[in-house]
Amino acid sequence: MRVVLADPPKIRDQAKYSSVITYPNIGILSLAAYLRAHLPEVEVIYLEVESLEDHLERVRKLRPDVYGISFATYMKRVSYMTLEKVREKLGGGTVLIAGGAHPTVAAEEVFENSPADVCFIGEGEESLRAWIASLLDGGDGRSVDGIAYRGDGGKVVRTAPRRFLDTADIPVPAWDMIDFERYGGVFISKGSPSTCILFSRGCPFDCTFCSNPVWRSSRPWLRTRSPEQICEEIKYLYGRGIRELYIRADEFNSRLDWTLEVCRAIRALGLKDLYFQCNLRVDSITEELALELKAINCWLIHIGIESMNQRVLDGIRKKITVEQVVSACRLLKRNGLRVYGFMMFYNAWEEDGRLAFETPEEVDETIRRAVRMRREGLLDYMSWQFATPYPGADLYRVAVKYDLLEKDPKRSGQVWDLNMTLPGVSKRRMSRQRMKGLILQSYCYWRGGDINWRFWHNALVKIGYIIKSPFVR
Repeated sequence: MRVVLADPPKIRDQAKYSSVITYPNIGILSLAAYLRAHLPEVEVIYLEVESLEDHLERVRKLRPDVYGISFATYMKRVSYMTLEKVREKLGGGTVLIAGGAHPTVAAEEVFENSPADVCFIGEGEESLRAWIASLLDGGDGRSVDGIAYRGDGGKVVRTAPRRFLDTADIPVPAWDMIDFERYGGVFISKGSPSTCILFSRGCPFDCTFCSNPVWRSSRPWLRTRSPEQICEEIKYLYGRGIRELYIRADEFNSRLDWTLEVCRAIRALGLKDLYFQCNLRVDSITEELALELKAINCWLIHIGIESMNQRVLDGIRKKITVEQVVSACRLLKRNGLRVYGFMMFYNAWEEDGRLAFETPEEVDETIRRAVRMRREGLLDYMSWQFATPYPGADLYRVAVKYDLLEKDPKRSGQVWDLNMTLPGVSKRRMSRQRMKGLILQSYCYWRGGDINWRFWHNALVKIGYIIKSPFVR
């Protein structure tokens, strides 16, 4: 059996957002490694991001038994189009499957808008293995947990939810499939080439704006990998020439004892020219952690600030305080670590049965306080985006309930788009605040340095996209 697993390809009007791809799809690489380990008779091929025309031509030549595509919500239209065209190329002899964040929360929509035969719900490794094993044995896979399929009369049938695997049972992703020259790596970096590495799956918190549907499809919401597993993968990537790794964990310090253990194991590898960056929660940053991170060449810390207004932080269930943000930045900077702050405009939530949202004045206050922190040397870099409702997030429920979703069918769903219409807030003002955030972000990049210039075209396109907004003029 031949199985093709694919990223959504680029189309002409969408390619401008992704002229350089940052990382390969670790989810697909993990699926491939798991299938190889358990079904060695199956040939697994990963089709990385490429033009739609090239993608379809490769699919035509490969003629797989199974074609699968993994996508998030903002890539759904491209993915539906791709599934349609793959069906046209291959006919009914190939089974079409879909997985990832969007099929997990919207399988019915996927079936309604594409010729997909099966959707995989949540974590896919064991579900995909069991489903393919059923096909190899002459079955139809319909008894496998963790899937949805078209039943009799087109009715969508969901099987029982799939329980999560222990991370010890998931092999290192199939990095041997990857040519790192195809990828830009980390946008801001000290080492090159760079890529990302998954240290944990999921997040124990429940912020209103976060979807995270794959990792919320079962319990526990957070699973960590062992230091031994992590170090095995680091050594392999280092041997492939990688010199910087972005630690992909929603919060690397969710379990501080595990974090410290991992740092000490990495330090014992003695890889002096390997750099790291990671995401931390501001309420769990200690002096000991900062010192351990510094010892492994972790030079850049990403923190989710979102807003510098306590009412907003409480409303979105962030469970941090403005004072903790400032204190964490001071501690990190005191220990020689640089700080990247993520900011988010115009979050919305429900409060006592009523719609609540960040006001224009609160957005302005966040911008002012961010500028002040930059002047005080507490923030080195920052990024700004609009709160974007994705299916699976409480923000999406609120946006649907109060009819906030932008009606323009051409909206991209990108985080710099105006994806919600808030009562009494003009799009012109929102766009001008977005412009302020972009200018501040660009200034920080210019002053901070360490920019990976492979992304120069992406940066120019994004700036042009913002400047051409009809609401700015």
